[in-house]
Amino acid sequence: MSHPEYAPDPDPSLDVQFIDSLVPRVTAGRYTLTAHQTLTRNGTRVDDDGYLDHGAKQDVEVRAPRFTVQPDWIHGCYPTPGATGLYDDVLPHVTLDRATLPWERDEKANGTPLPWMALLVLGEGELPGDPHCLGQTETRTVDQLTGTEPGVVLPAFDTGKDPITPDDRPKTCRTVRVPRSVFHAVAPTAAELPLLTHVRRVGEQHQGVALGDDVIQVGDYAVVVGTRLPRAAGGRYVAHLVSLEGWQSFLPDGTEETYSGPDETLRLISLWSWSFETIPDHAPGFAALTEHFVDTEGADGSALLLRVPPGDRPLSGDDQKEVADRLLDGYLPVSCHTESGHATFAWYRGPLVPQPVTLQTDRERRRCAAEALIHLEQYGIFDVSLATAFTAGRGVALSDHQFGAALLRLRGKVQRAADRRPGARARIEHLVTNGLAGHLHRAMTAPADAPAATVAAPAAVTPVLPRDDAPPVDPHDEDLLLVRNRLLGLRNLEGVPFAHLVPDARMLPAESLRFFHVDPNWTAMLLDGALSVGLAHSFDLRADALVFGPDGQAPLPEPAGPVTGVLIRSQLVSGWPALEVRPYDGGNKLTVLRREALADDVLLVLVEGVPSRVEITEPQQGVHFGIDEPEQGGSDDPVDDGVIRLRYLTGADIGREIPDKHFPETPGLRSFLRATGPGSPDTVLSVSRLAAGLKGALRLDHDLTPGEFAIQMINAAQRCTFRAAAVTTVTTGDHRNG
Repeated sequence: MSHPEYAPDPDPSLDVQFIDSLVPRVTAGRYTLTAHQTLTRNGTRVDDDGYLDHGAKQDVEVRAPRFTVQPDWIHGCYPTPGATGLYDDVLPHVTLDRATLPWERDEKANGTPLPWMALLVLGEGELPGDPHCLGQTETRTVDQLTGTEPGVVLPAFDTGKDPITPDDRPKTCRTVRVPRSVFHAVAPTAAELPLLTHVRRVGEQHQGVALGDDVIQVGDYAVVVGTRLPRAAGGRYVAHLVSLEGWQSFLPDGTEETYSGPDETLRLISLWSWSFETIPDHAPGFAALTEHFVDTEGADGSALLLRVPPGDRPLSGDDQKEVADRLLDGYLPVSCHTESGHATFAWYRGPLVPQPVTLQTDRERRRCAAEALIHLEQYGIFDVSLATAFTAGRGVALSDHQFGAALLRLRGKVQRAADRRPGARARIEHLVTNGLAGHLHRAMTAPADAPAATVAAPAAVTPVLPRDDAPPVDPHDEDLLLVRNRLLGLRNLEGVPFAHLVPDARMLPAESLRFFHVDPNWTAMLLDGALSVGLAHSFDLRADALVFGPDGQAPLPEPAGPVTGVLIRSQLVSGWPALEVRPYDGGNKLTVLRREALADDVLLVLVEGVPSRVEITEPQQGVHFGIDEPEQGGSDDPVDDGVIRLRYLTGADIGREIPDKHFPETPGLRSFLRATGPGSPDTVLSVSRLAAGLKGALRLDHDLTPGEFAIQMINAAQRCTFRAAAVTTVTTGDHRNG
């Protein structure tokens, strides 16, 4: 029913359009079609006596939903049905797949088409039949609704143009009893109804992530928005999409006076309903938490690097300078016992370092942790960083029985393949010893029908295997794939104890963010430790070189660049589980290798490449409506200090925020709430007064249309941006919300 002639085609430059309405040319009701025929010549009628005009007539009936809506017409709701969360800054809404549905019945005010439905948001104790907001309704037949009910006012259906037929009377519908004072407090006025209902037109270009049922998908959708913000103190709410047919005279008149009429109960038809719960918000908001990150960044942003602050005491002598330099490089002094049992201290640095580290290309395979110890002869102490990495890799491998078993089976397959081929064992050991294991690895693992160019050794070396020999390890071998995937995860530090990553709490204090580089030498030693499991004799090392490569590491896909990342320890992690961390190098978005919450308040993100910009953003939960948090954070109640960030309504920037401009100029929307009496519903917006205020703030020469009002009321996702001042030092240079 959403025909192009009712609305303009989508603007290809936009992802989402907000259209005022899609009003059918013919609404529900009974009509008489009359056909007339006249005869003209050169534009002049020649049948003056009208003998050809017999006026053929045909009675037709246009049917439209009236008492119920189909469940498959409900595209989604926000907040999500049954959800519990922080919703005190949200105006609940429902999205309908049938884009013309709100205008298919003939409701008018002063000749202007009005939606025949509205979304009422009701709190605990406000509905006699559902005091705990569980979404309970009462079933009634249409026949019962057209009769009488003691103590209850029933809808006055328009039976002139659209009479109720005998087929309609046995139909059942869901109803809800609403005290008239409550209805007067939460229902929109006739002037506000059009502003609360619009059409969302989504084009093919849109790509978004939605965490609720209201998923952004291509098509036309009708959206009906409520007028009430849930209380900051928390509580349960139920939202009812109700029919307003027969209730026009009961709508508030716009004077915003509290209800003082008769104590009546209205029985409304509930076309759709759902319940949700909002919890008290005593924690700082997104803006306040991210602002704290920036406030603690230090003069040059160096405080955002993962290391223990070295302090600002003056240094004297080379020894103190050595200690300060090591602290700046991410090292930490730790207690240590030597093999002889002496207690001393050693330097330790984990895989997450403040400065980039060059990969050692001439390193040799380590068989035990002792081989990875670094002795600092000048000071008589050890650097245990790589030895700890070896031990950590071995520990992770030993704790994974599937990995250990698959690794041993792989080595057995290589050994059996070597034993089946005369002289193969000697040739394997010779080539590995002479640094040609890479060619041997390609020859032994390539498919049997691979082209000769892919398996050939260098020109000076005779191929070690005939072309018709089957490879000892199938590239698709389940054991090989399992070991490879486990090693790939280990290289991304999966399973590594957190104390190895952040050995001191001062490196990552509460409510902090830290950037780092990943030390490739540490992760290489980590894999050495994992591959040390089950080593029985020297040929196992040769087998590992054959299967996993010349340096004993699996043929894993190499990252496109250095691996970097960010650690966040904050309430953001638990308060925003779908928090988005977006790394960019210039205009290119970098690949996220791993994103994992290591604890309720700790988030680790590993990135392929060195970002020049990192954005931390609230989750993009589709499109919903409400008020925004001020940039500097605020109180527990967004009504007291919330803002509405203004958006352009014309030109190429339509829908984008107007920089540094919001409404109201003085934060707080309490002055735009309706007046309320004792015990009456509160936190209901005066939509008419709010729209007039937005018109003045935008300096418009016309009243806001429904689509323009929807654009202004979009609940903005806030964003904090960190920029790099140099390749080696990640600092912050920009903080904004939007």
